[in-house]
Amino acid sequence: MGFFENLFGRRERSSTVAKERLARVLVDDRYKLTPEMKEQMKIDIAEVLSRYLPSVDPEQIEVAILRGEPNDTLKADIPLRRSGE
Repeated sequence: MGFFENLFGRRERSSTVAKERLARVLVDDRYKLTPEMKEQMKIDIAEVLSRYLPSVDPEQIEVAILRGEPNDTLKADIPLRRSGE
C-alpha cells in the first residue's frame, strides 16, 4: 500500500481541512485582520521587496497568521522569479 500512497498521495480528511480553516478564521478575527487588510499587506510586502529583488507579484503572495504556542506567527509565501526565465 505504501507504493500507491506515494504514487497518488494521501488526501487530507475534510474534517482536518475544515479544522485548519476554522483556526485561520479565528486567528484572523483575533487580530481584526480583514480580507482588505490582507490584500493591502500583500501589496506593501511586494513594494518593499521590489526594492531588493526582481519583480514580486502581490497576487502570488500568500499571507497567513498561524496559531502557535506561546506565540502566533505571520507566514508569507512569496514566489520569486529567477532571472532569465
